[in-house]
Amino acid sequence: MNVEGCLFNIRRCRQNQGIRLSKTQQPKISWGTAIQAHKGLILLIILVCTVLVTGAYSQESGWSRFIADTLVVNLPEDSTLTAPELPLQVRDDRETPGPVLGIRQIKKWRYIPVDQYLVLPEPLSAALVKCLPIDITRPGDTLVIDNISLWYDGSPLFLQGWTLNGRTRLVDGGGAIVRDWQWEHRVKKKRKQKPEDAIGRLMGEWMSAQAKALNEDISIHEVSPYRYRRQLLFRVDTIILPDGYILDGRLSLDFPADQLDRYIRGAPGMSIYYRKSSRHQDYSHRCKEQRWLIRLSTSWLGRLNCSFRVGGNSYNPDKFDYVDWCNILLVNIGLIAAVEYRPRYHKGLFADAGLHQSINVLPLPEVVPRYETGLLLTVGVVLP
Repeated sequence: MNVEGCLFNIRRCRQNQGIRLSKTQQPKISWGTAIQAHKGLILLIILVCTVLVTGAYSQESGWSRFIADTLVVNLPEDSTLTAPELPLQVRDDRETPGPVLGIRQIKKWRYIPVDQYLVLPEPLSAALVKCLPIDITRPGDTLVIDNISLWYDGSPLFLQGWTLNGRTRLVDGGGAIVRDWQWEHRVKKKRKQKPEDAIGRLMGEWMSAQAKALNEDISIHEVSPYRYRRQLLFRVDTIILPDGYILDGRLSLDFPADQLDRYIRGAPGMSIYYRKSSRHQDYSHRCKEQRWLIRLSTSWLGRLNCSFRVGGNSYNPDKFDYVDWCNILLVNIGLIAAVEYRPRYHKGLFADAGLHQSINVLPLPEVVPRYETGLLLTVGVVLP
Protein backbone atom coordinates (compact mmCIF):
# COMPACT_ATOMS: atom_id res chain seq x y z
CA MET A 1 0.00 0.00 0.00
CA ASN A 2 1.38 3.39 -0.95
CA VAL A 3 1.67 6.48 1.25
CA GLU A 4 -1.48 8.14 -0.17
CA GLY A 5 -3.54 5.06 0.64
CA CYS A 6 -2.34 5.03 4.23
CA LEU A 7 -3.21 8.70 4.71
CA PHE A 8 -6.73 8.10 3.29
CA ASN A 9 -7.34 5.24 5.74
CA ILE A 10 -6.10 7.32 8.70
CA ARG A 11 -8.43 10.21 7.72
CA ARG A 12 -11.41 7.82 7.40
CA CYS A 13 -10.76 6.27 10.80
CA ARG A 14 -10.70 9.74 12.44
CA GLN A 15 -14.08 10.61 10.86
CA ASN A 16 -15.61 7.37 12.18
CA GLN A 17 -14.29 8.15 15.67
CA GLY A 18 -16.04 11.56 15.68
CA ILE A 19 -12.91 13.66 15.23
CA ARG A 20 -13.90 16.94 13.53
CA LEU A 21 -12.02 17.79 10.38
CA SER A 22 -10.62 21.21 9.72
CA LYS A 23 -12.32 23.65 7.36
CA THR A 24 -9.90 22.76 4.61
CA GLN A 25 -10.77 19.09 5.00
CA GLN A 26 -14.65 19.48 5.03
CA PRO A 27 -16.46 18.84 1.73
CA LYS A 28 -17.69 22.00 -0.03
CA ILE A 29 -21.36 22.43 -1.20
CA SER A 30 -21.88 24.47 -4.32
CA TRP A 31 -24.68 27.03 -4.86
CA GLY A 32 -26.19 24.86 -7.60
CA THR A 33 -26.55 21.92 -5.21
CA ALA A 34 -28.21 24.09 -2.54
CA ILE A 35 -30.70 25.57 -5.00
CA GLN A 36 -31.60 22.14 -6.33
CA ALA A 37 -32.21 20.81 -2.80
CA HIS A 38 -34.54 23.72 -1.85
CA LYS A 39 -36.16 24.32 -5.21
CA GLY A 40 -39.71 23.85 -3.90
CA LEU A 41 -39.25 26.29 -1.03
CA ILE A 42 -37.72 28.91 -3.32
CA LEU A 43 -40.62 28.66 -5.80
CA LEU A 44 -43.15 29.06 -2.95
CA ILE A 45 -41.37 32.20 -1.70
CA ILE A 46 -41.34 33.65 -5.22
CA LEU A 47 -45.09 32.94 -5.62
CA VAL A 48 -46.00 34.58 -2.30
CA CYS A 49 -43.87 37.63 -3.07
CA THR A 50 -45.48 37.97 -6.51
CA VAL A 51 -48.98 37.90 -5.02
CA LEU A 52 -48.05 40.46 -2.35
CA VAL A 53 -46.48 42.80 -4.89
CA THR A 54 -49.50 42.47 -7.20
CA GLY A 55 -51.89 43.24 -4.35
CA ALA A 56 -49.82 46.17 -3.17
CA TYR A 57 -49.83 47.61 -6.69
CA SER A 58 -53.57 48.11 -6.52
CA GLN A 59 -55.39 47.31 -3.30
CA GLU A 60 -58.78 47.65 -4.95
CA SER A 61 -58.17 45.55 -8.04
CA GLY A 62 -55.23 43.37 -6.92
CA TRP A 63 -56.46 41.44 -3.91
CA SER A 64 -60.13 41.61 -4.86
CA ARG A 65 -59.44 39.99 -8.22
CA PHE A 66 -57.36 37.29 -6.60
CA ILE A 67 -59.85 36.29 -3.88
CA ALA A 68 -63.04 36.91 -5.88
CA ASP A 69 -64.41 36.05 -9.29
CA THR A 70 -67.47 37.13 -11.30
CA LEU A 71 -69.92 35.00 -13.24
CA VAL A 72 -72.19 36.98 -15.57
CA VAL A 73 -75.67 35.43 -15.91
CA ASN A 74 -77.47 36.13 -19.17
CA LEU A 75 -81.26 35.91 -19.13
CA PRO A 76 -83.30 34.25 -21.90
CA GLU A 77 -83.84 36.34 -25.03
CA ASP A 78 -87.46 37.13 -24.20
CA SER A 79 -86.24 38.78 -20.96
CA THR A 80 -83.96 41.31 -22.68
CA LEU A 81 -86.61 43.48 -24.35
CA THR A 82 -86.97 47.19 -23.76
CA ALA A 83 -88.66 47.97 -20.47
CA PRO A 84 -92.29 49.08 -21.03
CA GLU A 85 -93.94 52.00 -19.30
CA LEU A 86 -95.89 50.39 -16.45
CA PRO A 87 -98.13 51.84 -13.75
CA LEU A 88 -96.48 49.36 -11.36
CA GLN A 89 -93.09 50.16 -9.83
CA VAL A 90 -90.43 47.56 -8.92
CA ARG A 91 -88.18 48.10 -5.90
CA ASP A 92 -85.21 45.96 -4.86
CA ASP A 93 -85.00 45.74 -1.04
CA ARG A 94 -82.44 42.95 -0.81
CA GLU A 95 -79.32 43.32 1.32
CA THR A 96 -77.26 43.69 -1.88
CA PRO A 97 -79.54 45.44 -4.41
CA GLY A 98 -78.50 45.91 -8.00
CA PRO A 99 -77.12 43.35 -10.46
CA VAL A 100 -75.66 40.98 -7.84
CA LEU A 101 -77.75 37.81 -7.46
CA GLY A 102 -75.61 36.03 -4.89
CA ILE A 103 -72.21 34.71 -3.92
CA ARG A 104 -70.94 31.15 -4.08
CA GLN A 105 -67.59 29.55 -3.27
CA ILE A 106 -65.48 27.91 -5.97
CA LYS A 107 -61.93 26.55 -6.21
CA LYS A 108 -59.52 28.75 -8.16
CA TRP A 109 -56.69 26.84 -9.81
CA ARG A 110 -58.40 23.72 -8.32
CA TYR A 111 -57.13 24.36 -4.79
CA ILE A 112 -57.66 27.96 -3.65
CA PRO A 113 -61.21 28.69 -2.33
CA VAL A 114 -62.52 32.04 -3.58
CA ASP A 115 -65.88 33.83 -3.69
CA GLN A 116 -67.65 34.04 -7.03
CA TYR A 117 -70.23 36.78 -7.55
CA LEU A 118 -73.30 35.90 -9.63
CA VAL A 119 -74.32 39.08 -11.45
CA LEU A 120 -76.72 40.20 -14.15
CA PRO A 121 -75.76 42.59 -16.95
CA GLU A 122 -78.21 45.10 -15.42
CA PRO A 123 -79.96 45.65 -12.06
CA LEU A 124 -82.43 42.94 -11.07
CA SER A 125 -85.36 45.37 -10.80
CA ALA A 126 -84.76 46.64 -14.35
CA ALA A 127 -84.57 43.09 -15.70
CA LEU A 128 -87.80 42.10 -13.92
CA VAL A 129 -89.71 45.10 -15.34
CA LYS A 130 -89.04 43.82 -18.86
CA CYS A 131 -90.85 40.55 -18.07
CA LEU A 132 -93.99 42.07 -16.55
CA PRO A 133 -97.16 42.25 -18.67
CA ILE A 134 -98.09 45.64 -20.09
CA ASP A 135 -101.75 45.35 -19.08
CA ILE A 136 -101.15 45.42 -15.31
CA THR A 137 -103.82 47.57 -13.68
CA ARG A 138 -102.16 48.34 -10.35
CA PRO A 139 -101.51 52.10 -10.46
CA GLY A 140 -99.64 53.35 -7.41
CA ASP A 141 -98.62 49.88 -6.21
CA THR A 142 -95.04 48.66 -5.88
CA LEU A 143 -93.59 45.18 -6.33
CA VAL A 144 -90.87 44.72 -3.70
CA ILE A 145 -88.11 42.10 -3.97
CA ASP A 146 -87.27 41.14 -0.39
CA ASN A 147 -85.09 38.08 -0.86
CA ILE A 148 -83.56 36.01 -3.65
CA SER A 149 -81.29 33.05 -2.79
CA LEU A 150 -79.54 31.08 -5.53
CA TRP A 151 -77.83 27.87 -4.45
CA TYR A 152 -77.00 24.39 -5.67
CA ASP A 153 -79.06 21.73 -3.87
CA GLY A 154 -77.30 18.38 -4.00
CA SER A 155 -79.30 16.77 -1.18
CA PRO A 156 -82.29 15.28 -3.11
CA LEU A 157 -81.95 11.70 -4.29
CA PHE A 158 -83.16 12.38 -7.84
CA LEU A 159 -83.66 16.11 -8.53
CA GLN A 160 -80.28 17.66 -7.82
CA GLY A 161 -79.68 21.05 -9.38
CA TRP A 162 -79.77 24.84 -9.03
CA THR A 163 -82.52 26.20 -6.79
CA LEU A 164 -84.05 29.65 -6.36
CA ASN A 165 -85.79 30.55 -3.11
CA GLY A 166 -87.17 33.98 -2.39
CA ARG A 167 -89.96 36.28 -1.38
CA THR A 168 -91.65 39.21 -3.11
CA ARG A 169 -94.58 41.33 -1.99
CA LEU A 170 -97.00 43.82 -3.47
CA VAL A 171 -97.58 46.98 -1.43
CA ASP A 172 -100.04 49.78 -2.06
CA GLY A 173 -99.38 53.52 -2.06
CA GLY A 174 -99.67 53.66 1.74
CA GLY A 175 -97.08 50.91 2.29
CA ALA A 176 -99.58 48.20 3.32
CA ILE A 177 -98.90 44.66 2.06
CA VAL A 178 -101.54 43.59 -0.45
CA ARG A 179 -100.04 40.19 -1.33
CA ASP A 180 -96.79 38.30 -0.83
CA TRP A 181 -95.24 35.33 -2.65
CA GLN A 182 -92.90 32.59 -1.47
CA TRP A 183 -90.85 31.23 -4.37
CA GLU A 184 -89.08 27.95 -4.97
CA HIS A 185 -87.92 26.97 -8.47
CA ARG A 186 -85.53 24.19 -9.46
CA VAL A 187 -83.58 23.39 -12.59
CA LYS A 188 -82.42 19.79 -12.83
CA LYS A 189 -78.71 19.37 -13.37
CA LYS A 190 -77.74 18.57 -16.94
CA ARG A 191 -74.49 16.99 -17.94
CA LYS A 192 -71.81 19.51 -19.00
CA GLN A 193 -74.26 22.43 -18.58
CA LYS A 194 -72.55 25.67 -17.60
CA PRO A 195 -73.68 27.19 -14.28
CA GLU A 196 -74.49 30.55 -15.89
CA ASP A 197 -76.85 28.84 -18.38
CA ALA A 198 -78.71 26.97 -15.64
CA ILE A 199 -79.00 30.09 -13.47
CA GLY A 200 -80.18 32.17 -16.44
CA ARG A 201 -82.92 29.65 -17.17
CA LEU A 202 -83.87 29.58 -13.49
CA MET A 203 -84.15 33.36 -13.31
CA GLY A 204 -86.23 33.42 -16.50
CA GLU A 205 -88.70 30.89 -15.06
CA TRP A 206 -89.05 32.88 -11.84
CA MET A 207 -89.63 36.17 -13.67
CA SER A 208 -92.29 34.56 -15.86
CA ALA A 209 -94.00 33.10 -12.79
CA GLN A 210 -93.96 36.50 -11.06
CA ALA A 211 -95.50 38.17 -14.11
CA LYS A 212 -98.24 35.54 -14.22
CA ALA A 213 -98.94 35.86 -10.47
CA LEU A 214 -99.57 39.61 -10.76
CA ASN A 215 -102.56 38.95 -13.02
CA GLU A 216 -104.16 36.49 -10.58
CA ASP A 217 -106.75 37.31 -7.92
CA ILE A 218 -104.69 38.65 -5.04
CA SER A 219 -107.52 39.16 -2.56
CA ILE A 220 -107.87 35.53 -1.41
CA HIS A 221 -104.35 34.89 -0.13
CA GLU A 222 -103.18 35.19 3.45
CA VAL A 223 -99.97 37.16 4.00
CA SER A 224 -97.17 35.36 5.87
CA PRO A 225 -96.87 36.66 9.46
CA TYR A 226 -93.17 35.71 9.73
CA ARG A 227 -89.94 37.10 8.39
CA TYR A 228 -88.68 35.21 5.34
CA ARG A 229 -85.67 33.12 6.35
CA ARG A 230 -84.69 29.48 6.79
CA GLN A 231 -86.81 27.82 9.44
CA LEU A 232 -85.62 25.23 11.96
CA LEU A 233 -87.36 21.87 11.61
CA PHE A 234 -86.85 18.90 13.92
CA ARG A 235 -88.77 15.64 13.61
CA VAL A 236 -88.61 12.10 14.98
CA ASP A 237 -90.10 9.23 12.98
CA THR A 238 -91.13 6.29 15.16
CA ILE A 239 -91.75 3.13 13.14
CA ILE A 240 -93.36 0.16 14.86
CA LEU A 241 -92.38 -3.16 13.26
CA PRO A 242 -93.51 -6.75 13.95
CA ASP A 243 -90.13 -7.38 15.62
CA GLY A 244 -88.91 -4.16 17.18
CA TYR A 245 -88.95 -0.51 16.20
CA ILE A 246 -87.06 2.26 14.33
CA LEU A 247 -86.22 5.75 15.59
CA ASP A 248 -85.20 8.25 12.90
CA GLY A 249 -84.41 11.77 14.10
CA ARG A 250 -83.81 14.64 11.68
CA LEU A 251 -82.71 18.26 12.09
CA SER A 252 -82.65 20.70 9.17
CA LEU A 253 -82.89 24.33 8.09
CA ASP A 254 -85.38 24.72 5.24
CA PHE A 255 -86.79 27.69 3.34
CA PRO A 256 -90.50 28.36 4.05
CA ALA A 257 -92.89 26.63 1.65
CA ASP A 258 -96.30 27.31 3.22
CA GLN A 259 -97.68 28.91 0.04
CA LEU A 260 -96.51 26.13 -2.27
CA ASP A 261 -98.94 23.44 -3.39
CA ARG A 262 -96.14 20.90 -3.84
CA TYR A 263 -92.41 20.87 -3.25
CA ILE A 264 -89.50 18.51 -2.56
CA ARG A 265 -86.83 18.29 0.08
CA GLY A 266 -83.58 16.34 0.29
CA ALA A 267 -81.72 14.78 3.18
CA PRO A 268 -81.59 17.05 6.24
CA GLY A 269 -78.48 18.51 7.71
CA MET A 270 -78.28 15.82 10.40
CA SER A 271 -79.99 12.43 10.65
CA ILE A 272 -79.68 9.72 13.32
CA TYR A 273 -81.16 6.29 12.56
CA TYR A 274 -81.55 3.49 15.12
CA ARG A 275 -83.21 0.10 14.56
CA LYS A 276 -83.83 -2.34 17.43
CA SER A 277 -85.11 -5.92 17.22
CA SER A 278 -84.71 -9.14 19.19
CA ARG A 279 -82.01 -10.33 16.75
CA HIS A 280 -79.93 -7.24 15.87
CA GLN A 281 -79.44 -3.46 16.06
CA ASP A 282 -78.77 -1.01 13.20
CA TYR A 283 -77.02 2.37 13.33
CA SER A 284 -76.65 5.13 10.75
CA HIS A 285 -76.20 8.90 10.76
CA ARG A 286 -76.20 9.78 7.04
CA CYS A 287 -78.59 9.04 4.22
CA LYS A 288 -79.61 10.13 0.75
CA GLU A 289 -83.28 11.03 0.67
CA GLN A 290 -86.00 12.76 -1.26
CA ARG A 291 -89.35 13.89 0.14
CA TRP A 292 -92.33 14.89 -1.95
CA LEU A 293 -94.78 17.10 -0.03
CA ILE A 294 -98.23 18.00 -1.37
CA ARG A 295 -100.59 20.51 0.21
CA LEU A 296 -103.93 18.67 0.63
CA SER A 297 -105.71 21.51 2.44
CA THR A 298 -104.92 24.52 4.59
CA SER A 299 -104.17 22.17 7.50
CA TRP A 300 -102.93 18.90 5.97
CA LEU A 301 -99.91 17.78 3.96
CA GLY A 302 -99.29 14.54 2.09
CA ARG A 303 -95.74 13.15 2.37
CA LEU A 304 -93.92 10.54 0.29
CA ASN A 305 -90.34 9.54 1.20
CA CYS A 306 -87.69 7.54 -0.57
CA SER A 307 -84.34 7.11 1.22
CA PHE A 308 -81.11 5.19 0.71
CA ARG A 309 -79.10 4.52 3.86
CA VAL A 310 -75.72 3.00 4.71
CA GLY A 311 -74.65 2.09 8.24
CA GLY A 312 -73.59 -0.75 10.53
CA ASN A 313 -75.14 -3.65 12.48
CA SER A 314 -74.59 -5.48 15.74
CA TYR A 315 -76.13 -8.84 16.64
CA ASN A 316 -77.55 -10.56 19.69
CA PRO A 317 -74.99 -13.25 20.68
CA ASP A 318 -77.83 -15.40 22.05
CA LYS A 319 -79.34 -15.60 18.54
CA PHE A 320 -76.18 -15.93 16.41
CA ASP A 321 -72.97 -17.85 16.95
CA TYR A 322 -71.43 -16.52 13.75
CA VAL A 323 -72.33 -14.10 10.95
CA ASP A 324 -70.49 -13.37 7.72
CA TRP A 325 -68.49 -10.14 7.55
CA CYS A 326 -70.84 -8.61 4.96
CA ASN A 327 -73.72 -8.74 7.45
CA ILE A 328 -71.96 -6.15 9.59
CA LEU A 329 -72.95 -3.54 6.98
CA LEU A 330 -76.37 -1.91 6.70
CA VAL A 331 -77.66 -1.07 3.21
CA ASN A 332 -81.30 -0.12 3.33
CA ILE A 333 -83.99 1.46 1.14
CA GLY A 334 -86.92 3.06 2.96
CA LEU A 335 -90.33 4.12 1.62
CA ILE A 336 -92.89 6.20 3.53
CA ALA A 337 -96.42 7.36 2.75
CA ALA A 338 -97.98 9.60 5.41
CA VAL A 339 -100.51 12.35 6.11
CA GLU A 340 -99.19 15.26 8.17
CA TYR A 341 -101.03 17.84 10.21
CA ARG A 342 -99.20 21.12 9.65
CA PRO A 343 -101.35 24.19 8.83
CA ARG A 344 -100.05 27.02 6.69
CA TYR A 345 -97.68 29.36 8.58
CA HIS A 346 -97.62 26.89 11.46
CA LYS A 347 -95.29 27.40 14.41
CA GLY A 348 -94.71 24.75 17.06
CA LEU A 349 -95.54 21.06 17.24
CA PHE A 350 -96.88 18.99 14.35
CA ALA A 351 -97.55 15.28 13.82
CA ASP A 352 -98.24 12.76 11.09
CA ALA A 353 -99.07 9.06 10.64
CA GLY A 354 -98.66 6.60 7.82
CA LEU A 355 -96.99 3.41 6.58
CA HIS A 356 -93.33 2.49 6.28
CA GLN A 357 -91.71 -0.13 4.04
CA SER A 358 -88.07 -1.24 4.42
CA ILE A 359 -86.10 -3.10 1.77
CA ASN A 360 -82.96 -4.57 3.37
CA VAL A 361 -80.16 -5.18 0.88
CA LEU A 362 -77.71 -5.93 3.69
CA PRO A 363 -77.79 -7.85 6.03
CA LEU A 364 -78.61 -10.91 3.94
CA PRO A 365 -82.15 -12.41 4.05
CA GLU A 366 -81.07 -15.41 6.14
CA VAL A 367 -80.12 -12.96 8.92
CA VAL A 368 -82.70 -10.18 8.57
CA PRO A 369 -85.97 -10.29 6.56
CA ARG A 370 -85.66 -8.67 3.14
CA TYR A 371 -88.95 -6.73 3.49
CA GLU A 372 -90.34 -5.17 6.65
CA THR A 373 -93.61 -3.22 6.91
CA GLY A 374 -94.43 -0.99 9.83
CA LEU A 375 -96.66 1.75 11.21
CA LEU A 376 -95.26 5.31 11.16
CA LEU A 377 -95.90 7.90 13.86
CA THR A 378 -94.10 11.26 13.71
CA VAL A 379 -93.79 14.17 16.11
CA GLY A 380 -91.88 17.32 15.20
CA VAL A 381 -91.49 21.03 15.77
CA VAL A 382 -91.06 23.89 13.30
CA LEU A 383 -89.72 27.32 14.27
CA PRO A 384 -90.06 30.00 11.54
